[in-house]
Amino acid sequence: MKKKKAALAVIASAMLWGTYGSFLTLIEARGMSATVINFLRFAAASLPILLYLCVKDKEALKVRKGDRWLFAANGLASILFFTLCYAAAIRETKIATAAALLYTAPAIVLLLSALLFAEKLTPRKIACVLLSVLGCALVSGLGSGGAALSLRGLLLGLGAGLGYALYSIFSRLIQQRGYSAFTNVCHTFLIAAAAYLAIALFDGTAAQITALPGATLLSVVCGLFTGLLAYLLYTAGLREMEPSRAAQLATIEPVFAALLGAVLFRQRLSWTEILGVALVVAAVVGMNLRRAEKSAEG
Repeated sequence: MKKKKAALAVIASAMLWGTYGSFLTLIEARGMSATVINFLRFAAASLPILLYLCVKDKEALKVRKGDRWLFAANGLASILFFTLCYAAAIRETKIATAAALLYTAPAIVLLLSALLFAEKLTPRKIACVLLSVLGCALVSGLGSGGAALSLRGLLLGLGAGLGYALYSIFSRLIQQRGYSAFTNVCHTFLIAAAAYLAIALFDGTAAQITALPGATLLSVVCGLFTGLLAYLLYTAGLREMEPSRAAQLATIEPVFAALLGAVLFRQRLSWTEILGVALVVAAVVGMNLRRAEKSAEG
């Protein structure tokens, strides 16, 4: 029963992550910039964790001087870069396309892990990477006879995938130095929130926080659901299952994002785009299944 509840928790977290594109589209329609939305989102996700650690585990907030660059890189080179690209990709294309391109991240993680952590590249892993590339090509409109995706949209989507992948890389390095997941998320999200606040103050969009109370409230709700709650559910699920299984279950995110985009905003998908989404998800599942097999053999 515990394992079933854990699986449901991970699935729920992936579905919550899949609502981000819809939240972004709804809030931007109210006139709020993505910069302010993401500041409020990361502030809403990190401040409760910060408060919790201040009360329950102050030691978890401490970061050694030599490791500060890792948290800064995780907040800026991964989270900030990823969300900037993803928000722009959603505006340039549509939610389903952006979500599918985002899920090139596991393939990027695979390649970076081979370079940085000497992980072995097996034929099956390489096949999954190629499958992911084919899926992205179909999502971009190849084979449909139309220009469903511009070069700018493609690059933004792939940039989001790269930033998302870097989060896994930096988080692994942070964990190897003995820091908890709570420490990682708290500091990483706070840095991302501070960066977005600095941008909002610089371009004057910070005034939207008080000028657009409805959008501000929606952004905070977005942060609580797609940041804080999604993270807590995923963490709860990980207590009762191996990470590879959790990652496999989380691949429903782009599918759920695509369905929401189609239902809420009537963003119709062609058969080739649907096939592309399916291939990207299949590639991710294939890589995670391989990891699960390796864990079972060990």
